[in-house]
Amino acid sequence: MKPLAAFLIPISVVAWSQAPTAETNIIRFNKGVHNFGVLQLGVPASCSFTITNSSKKSITVDKTWAGCGCTTPKISRNTIGPGQQAKLTVTYNAGAEEVFLKEVYIKLKESDNIYVLRVKGQVLSKKEYLQKFPAKG
Repeated sequence: MKPLAAFLIPISVVAWSQAPTAETNIIRFNKGVHNFGVLQLGVPASCSFTITNSSKKSITVDKTWAGCGCTTPKISRNTIGPGQQAKLTVTYNAGAEEVFLKEVYIKLKESDNIYVLRVKGQVLSKKEYLQKFPAKG
């Protein structure tokens, strides 16, 4: 039994320690998750993510979409030159009292990868929201 374990451990270490492929370094994001904190029911909220082209050629955003209809992504421009940035604005329509974690997806024409960003927070009724934040009412 020991010879088999000694054989498997070095292989698994090598498999997990490989350098990332060039494709994973095409774009960078300023953050992977935006926390809205506490939102009021019925009041949409927006945030933005910065996308930077880290490659040496222009890239094209093929499409962006969200995991549900309550979340809407909008890209500032589809073609991003080398070293340039684009802004992805994400609007969450706070339509239900809930704690939420929503995904937004980005697909480049030059890649088979699908990049995932997330927005999260908690939605309270108007009454609960104003009790928690009376100065905002």
